[in-house]
Amino acid sequence: MNVLSIDDLKHLLRRTEYVVRPDRLAALSAMATPEAVVDDILNLPTPAVDDIPVFINHDIDGQGYDQYVYATQWWVDRMTESPKAMQEKMTFFWHGHFCSSAEKVNSSQLMTEQNHLFRTMALGNFRTLTHQMSLQPAMLIYLDNIYNYASSPNQNFARELMELFTLGVGNYTEADVTAAARAWTGHGYDSTTNAYFFDPTDHDDGLKTFMGLTQNFDGPDIIDVILSTRLDKKLVACKFLTRKLWRFFAYENPAQSLVDELAQVLFDNDLEIRPWVRAMLLHPEFYSVTAKQGMVRSPVDFVVAVQYATGLRGTDLNPQWYFDDMGQDPWNPPNVAGWKTNGYWVNTSEFSARGDFARDVTWKLRANNGHPIASNGATPTQAADAAAALFGLELSAASRNALIQYATAQNAVPYTHWAESTNLITMAMLVPEMHLA
Repeated sequence: MNVLSIDDLKHLLRRTEYVVRPDRLAALSAMATPEAVVDDILNLPTPAVDDIPVFINHDIDGQGYDQYVYATQWWVDRMTESPKAMQEKMTFFWHGHFCSSAEKVNSSQLMTEQNHLFRTMALGNFRTLTHQMSLQPAMLIYLDNIYNYASSPNQNFARELMELFTLGVGNYTEADVTAAARAWTGHGYDSTTNAYFFDPTDHDDGLKTFMGLTQNFDGPDIIDVILSTRLDKKLVACKFLTRKLWRFFAYENPAQSLVDELAQVLFDNDLEIRPWVRAMLLHPEFYSVTAKQGMVRSPVDFVVAVQYATGLRGTDLNPQWYFDDMGQDPWNPPNVAGWKTNGYWVNTSEFSARGDFARDVTWKLRANNGHPIASNGATPTQAADAAAALFGLELSAASRNALIQYATAQNAVPYTHWAESTNLITMAMLVPEMHLA
């Protein structure tokens, strides 16, 4: 690519950093090349372990729900405020890929340790990330490997490692699942120390045949076979991951030629994530009309955009009350397959929940700021444009006219002019442009 237009840069920021922050747009606009722009977005800080607040980095008896509320608000606030929000975007991507649920794990410490791993390894090496993820208690508990014994193998983690984390359906056999489950026996969790624990007395140390290879495989060996030894399987994994990455950042159903091209970058770089993501963000197709128009904001992205625009934060809005009804509860993926995209969010009940949230935001704004947009003395057009500007929206003619027509009608009703700005703010959060990333 030779140059990124302002429209391209806005699209890039919405997809990688949730919203278009004026300071970020100005900084990126001053850069000479698309490569410099993308490198800046991917130049993420190195998070420290103490980035996790003290209240949620350990388990507190009787305060599990309070810790969940705090963790939800803290993470969404971090998405809103981070100067390099691509770090949180990638952390959430991996959270939706290597799924664990706070509801089942039932440990603030273990879930935040996993969250920290995803943040630390956001643009690291996929093989290394997979190895570290597989030995974290949150995953061992969530996918039942703590109940995987030589005397009674549990296949849950072994199956999902291949089906949902690396290869996809149809790229392994039931015999491979059986062998992998045997290899992962004994890898568990010590509830006394709240840490990973390997029990050799529960491990099957017999010969196992996995993907055509026979030896005394241990659990981590299974990852290496898939992602190192069997180069054909490694390439399959690269394509599987590329489809998932593209769906998360661009649009559904990418062309096979595009998948093959980007997957080869991941393969050639031995599963290093940064050059793979970089290639995606520099690809001309990422700036196509299809890509720019192809994504519905997830509930989390919607809440982050609202928080950024209004200056309100988690303690003001309590988004945890709304996320489940919107269809996306951070820390609690619906199942091990994670969240779907686009049409998954577009239905009556989930958009009704967005409406409830938007209305609550409006009342919070009125309570804090009175009328946060021009109302008294403003023309209907000025009031409508001010409501859109509050959320940084570039409205279509149809959406803008709808707001203007509402304001015009409201002005004609005696003694109800006070409701104009209130309702316009709510309406601005519900126009289509607010939900298209």
